Amino acid sequence: MDNIAGSPVEGENFFGRENDVKHLSQILTNDDVLLLGPRRIGKTSIARAVMASVRAQGWRAIEINVASCMDERGFLDKLNTALTPELASISSKIGAAIADGFKAATNRVKSLKVPLPGAGSLGIELGEANAEEWTKVGCDVIQLIGAAEARWLIYVDELPIMLFNIIRADPQAGTQRVRRFLDWFRNDVRAIPGAHSVRWLVSGSVGLDTLVHQHAMADTINSLSHQSLAAFKDELAVEMLLRLSTRYQIPLSETDAQAMVGAVHWAQPYYLQIAFHHLRTLLSERPDTALKELIDEAIDTMVQPGMDNDFHHWEQRLDMQLSRNDAAHARAILKLAAQDPLGAKPETLLAVIESRMPNEPQEDAQRVFINLRDILERDAYWWPDASSGAKRYRFRLEPLRRWWLRRNTL
Repeated sequence: MDNIAGSPVEGENFFGRENDVKHLSQILTNDDVLLLGPRRIGKTSIARAVMASVRAQGWRAIEINVASCMDERGFLDKLNTALTPELASISSKIGAAIADGFKAATNRVKSLKVPLPGAGSLGIELGEANAEEWTKVGCDVIQLIGAAEARWLIYVDELPIMLFNIIRADPQAGTQRVRRFLDWFRNDVRAIPGAHSVRWLVSGSVGLDTLVHQHAMADTINSLSHQSLAAFKDELAVEMLLRLSTRYQIPLSETDAQAMVGAVHWAQPYYLQIAFHHLRTLLSERPDTALKELIDEAIDTMVQPGMDNDFHHWEQRLDMQLSRNDAAHARAILKLAAQDPLGAKPETLLAVIESRMPNEPQEDAQRVFINLRDILERDAYWWPDASSGAKRYRFRLEPLRRWWLRRNTL
C-alpha cells in the first residue's frame, strides 16, 4: 500500500472499504443512493470502486462533478459531456439511433431557457428563440440512455454545492428552482420509460440533507437511500498503519500504531495517511528519535499554517450552508468545544447561544442551539460522548479540534 495523502485511491491502494462497496452495489440494484460526508473521507474512492464493481456486472457507468455548475443547464452539459463517449461505444442500430437522438438533444441543451437572477420564472432564452425548459430536455436525455439495453450508473459528485450555487445566484427564485430540480430528479425521472435501468449515486461534501431541512423540502430526497462512510474500527486502522510501515520500512509497533489511531481519534483513512506522511517526514529528519515522541508532533504538524489546507473547508462550509448569523453561532460553540479534548456540556454550549441572542426569548435560543447541534453532529464536526458520565459534545477529528483551537487563539 502506498502512502497517498490526497488523490482518490484505486486498486491495491483501496483498503478497508470492500464490504462497503458490496453494500452500496447491492442497494443500487433497486434504489438510488445519497452518499454524504465531509471532504477527505473517501467518497470519490468508494464511488469509483462501486463503478468498477457494477461495470464488472455488465453495467455502464459515468462520473460527473457538478461543483462548478451554476445552473440547470450546466448540469445537463456535464451529463452530455460524460455520456457522449460512452454512447459512441454502443455498436448497433439501436446505438446509432441513440447517438443521433443524443446529438439532437445536445443542440437543445445549448438553447435551454435558464432563469436570470431576479427574473423569477420569466428567464431568458439562450440560443434559439424556441428554447425549451431544461426539465423536458433532461427527461429526453434520460429516456435515450434508458433505451440503450444496458443498466447504467450515473455518479453525480458535489450536487449540494451546485444547488447552493443556484440559491446564491438567484435570491428570488433560487430556492424554488432547487425544489424543482429535486422534484424532477425524484418524480419526473422515475416516470420516464426505461428509467428503471438507470441508477444514481449522488454524493457531496456539503450536506444535501442540511440544505433541504433548512429550506423545508426534506420530502424531495426521501426516495434516496441515505448512506455514509463510517471511520475504520481501531483494529482495521491499526492494520492499515502497519501495512504502510512495512511498505516504507518504518519500525512501527502495534502499540505505536494504536497510539497514532488514538491521536487521530476519528480513524478515516485519509487522516491516517496524512498523519503517517508527517511521521515519515519527521523520522527522516530525526532518525534517532523514538517514534512515540514523533506521533503527537506529526498530528500537530497537520494543523500548522501551510499544512492545514484540508481543514479550511470545515469552516467554509458553515458559510455555504448556513445563514450568516447561524454560521457565526456555530463557530462560537465550536470554539468552546475545541478548548477541551473531551468537549463541552450542552448546557454550557446553550449558554453561549443565549449570550449571543440577549434580546430573544430563551426558547428561540434553545431552538437555534438544537438545530445547530444536530447539523454539526450530522456533518461530523462533533459527536455526543457520555463516557465521562455527563454528555459532552466533542470533536470527532482530533486534528480538526487542534486546528480550530489554534485558529481561535492569539
